[in-house]
Amino acid sequence: MIYFLLFIQQFIASMTHIIGKDALETLPAPLALLLRAVIASSALYIVVVAKQRRINLFRGIASKDMLRLVLLGFLNIPINQFIYFEGLHYTSPANSALLYAMTPAIVFIMVLFIHGERANWKKSTGILVAFAGTAIVMFEHGASFQSANTKGNILIFIAVTAWSLFTILGKPLIPKYGALRVTAIHMFFGTILFLPIGLTQADITAIPSISGKIWLEILYLGILGSCVNYILWYYALGKLETSKVAIFQNLQPILTSIIALVLGTVLFTPALIGGGMLALLGVLLVEKG
Repeated sequence: MIYFLLFIQQFIASMTHIIGKDALETLPAPLALLLRAVIASSALYIVVVAKQRRINLFRGIASKDMLRLVLLGFLNIPINQFIYFEGLHYTSPANSALLYAMTPAIVFIMVLFIHGERANWKKSTGILVAFAGTAIVMFEHGASFQSANTKGNILIFIAVTAWSLFTILGKPLIPKYGALRVTAIHMFFGTILFLPIGLTQADITAIPSISGKIWLEILYLGILGSCVNYILWYYALGKLETSKVAIFQNLQPILTSIIALVLGTVLFTPALIGGGMLALLGVLLVEKG
């Protein structure tokens, strides 16, 4: 059952890449994320109140855990989601999904650093191969930041790094407070922390002119792409080892490419195919190690 839920989570995430890209063709990233974050935070609070009869989200939260929840909110919305939206504006859904498939390798490196462990030769080789494949995809249009595609890929990679740290730091809180409550609280803090950026950079006067189609896409990003997606992710982290959950990120480039191919919105390049296969091979080597 848990693996089925992870598959659903990855399908939602894959659709998020495609729908997010389409929304960003019309809306600037600050406004799109401001609306997404407010919708997600509001929806999560309503769910917590309805399901747990808990009006005060913070009652019973230890002070040290509260600080970690603030950090999770900062890593998720102002860093991960905002930089992701900025990057997705320049690159393709297939590229962004492939870069998120690097999560297991980045998580493993962070765990090594935190615990001071040593990697065996399989994991070391896997990391090198994965990052080589990722570099091919990131710089498929050249290493210059003048290339919009390269700029987008680099921004997405930064977002993935924040997502990986978010994954590691959030796991210990799940057994204490549950996936739903942790998601609701960190999303609330993340929204509050993003408000100064969103309100100063987003053109709020454009909200009345947003079309019905874009509103549906924003609702998807807020309710499914944020609420359901993160609840399922953290729920799985509470049941399985971090590495086993992270490896499911490998489904994203496959699912995203299939969906984009069906919709006719994907352009496969030799660098994307070759680098993508190399990156996924490297991640598999890390897991085998």
